[in-house]
Amino acid sequence: MSVEQAYIALGSNLGDRRENLRVALSFLAEIDDVQLLAISPIYENRAVGMGEASSFLNAVAKVEATLEPESLLEHCLLIEAKLGRERSSSWQPRTMDLDLLIFGQRVLDSEQLVLPHPRIVERDFVLKPLMDLAPQMMLKGKRLKDWYAALPEVELTPFADVISLSEI
Repeated sequence: MSVEQAYIALGSNLGDRRENLRVALSFLAEIDDVQLLAISPIYENRAVGMGEASSFLNAVAKVEATLEPESLLEHCLLIEAKLGRERSSSWQPRTMDLDLLIFGQRVLDSEQLVLPHPRIVERDFVLKPLMDLAPQMMLKGKRLKDWYAALPEVELTPFADVISLSEI
């Protein structure tokens, strides 16, 4: 398989949220056939659809991978489980949420995985860190910054502390 660039969204709103992000990134970096290239700044935002839950810390990681997208997704689900994520039928607070956003130019629509992720353009907490890493990226015929400008509401706060590749 060829080398593909992929983008993975990370989010945490339980426990030591920054440390959860750092540990998830270190687990990503340990996957054979995956190289962690860059980490966006971290943003804090409200917990969407979770009532009075604690706010999230969110970031996006840019990786290169030589495995199939379904395999990368499986690794992401294992990392979530290692960090204590319990999946249920409803949206709940979580120690870790990893979403495979984009995998090269792949377009995929299976029961397990949809690429590009179908809600990228609806979420400020995904669009902004993705724009930080790929400012010229186009999605569905528009630049990310145009999707971001069209959002009805943006409720992001830059988080003062970043995670550098040297910490991973």
